[in-house]
Amino acid sequence: MGQNIMLTGGSGFIGSHVSRSLVEHGHKVINLDVKEPAAEAKWWLQPVADQIKFVKGGVDELINVIAAVKAYQPDAIIHTAAVCDLSELAGRHDIAIKVNLIGTLNILEAARIFSVKRLIYFSSIAVLPSLQYEPIDVNHPVFLATEGPGEGFYGAGKVASEALCWAYKEEFGLDLIIIRPSAVYGVGQGFPIFIKPMVENSVNGLPTRFETGKEFPRDYTHVDDITQLAVKAVELSPDKVKDRVFYGATGQPLVTAGEVADTVKELIPDADIEIGSGLSEQDLIEIRYRGVLSIKNAQEHLGFKPKYANIHDGIANYIETYRRYISETSR
Repeated sequence: MGQNIMLTGGSGFIGSHVSRSLVEHGHKVINLDVKEPAAEAKWWLQPVADQIKFVKGGVDELINVIAAVKAYQPDAIIHTAAVCDLSELAGRHDIAIKVNLIGTLNILEAARIFSVKRLIYFSSIAVLPSLQYEPIDVNHPVFLATEGPGEGFYGAGKVASEALCWAYKEEFGLDLIIIRPSAVYGVGQGFPIFIKPMVENSVNGLPTRFETGKEFPRDYTHVDDITQLAVKAVELSPDKVKDRVFYGATGQPLVTAGEVADTVKELIPDADIEIGSGLSEQDLIEIRYRGVLSIKNAQEHLGFKPKYANIHDGIANYIETYRRYISETSR
């Protein structure tokens, strides 16, 4: 039997993919966002668009959240809404507080007031400090005696939001699941993380140039696998919930940007990609918390099995889907 699911940020990259998958699994979806889906997200949602209710409103205003939750009485809320642009947050750290932290508090408070059965919070691996061991499991510390989360105000907002989620669980019995995605890619992604321009420029016959970054490693995770994890978190029976924090990742050895380039060139033989060695200043900050991620508890507790654990398969799907997007939107 389908549930009534409210999804914050449902017009965004991850949100739009999760929305479609929820509908395809028989759930009703309410998309609470400041804007309607555009471009790739709108295209992706076309098959199910008439089954998703759009509600305009930002999570940073409690009145918006209260009104939406009161009106639609969701069984669960999936909270993906956040400002993720690191350069924007560096210059306007108040946004990290107002949207990423207070926005989460507003969602939690509405969930408490209206007795929402479950909250699924989309956090990030940016809550991690420098790695202490690998594979990184969900018990890896997020604070050390010498440092905190590795991604500035973005990481701080995420780890503080996780703490608030735990407080609502302990004080009010909120049924909570936290997902920490890693380097999510696919049609509609906003941040390049090397893979977006490599794939999309190559499909469009354009060159791609990066001065540095060839050795930079990530656990690139296909958006379809993130949506799989979100749906499983929604559908998990309350009596089956054990661990409440899971990594949205492949769990495989990390893949460098150079290896991504080689894979794209293998799949698109005329791709013109050049990427230099060395790491940027931002790369040097981020690489501290990049490591092999354990998805063992997601496999055991949620039945999670990444479809695109192999980067070759994931990029091949990205290329095929992006070509279909170009074909269907250029008519």
